[in-house]
Amino acid sequence: MNKLPVVATLFLLGIVANCLSELLAYSAKLTQQVLIFSTFTCLILSLIVLIASEVLAHRKARKKNREAKS
Repeated sequence: MNKLPVVATLFLLGIVANCLSELLAYSAKLTQQVLIFSTFTCLILSLIVLIASEVLAHRKARKKNREAKS
């Protein structure tokens, strides 16, 4: 049961790789556009998660400092 996330991730990775190989057989230019779009989407989502986690950590630290001073 502990290896279920790893198995699920590898399974999904295989599906994505198969879809990309099928797309590459159809059109190389379209495959490049899909990969560029996916890359930028992942980067933007990563930045959003990073900023949100930093904001939440900052709020938590401020709350902890206020409680410690009281």
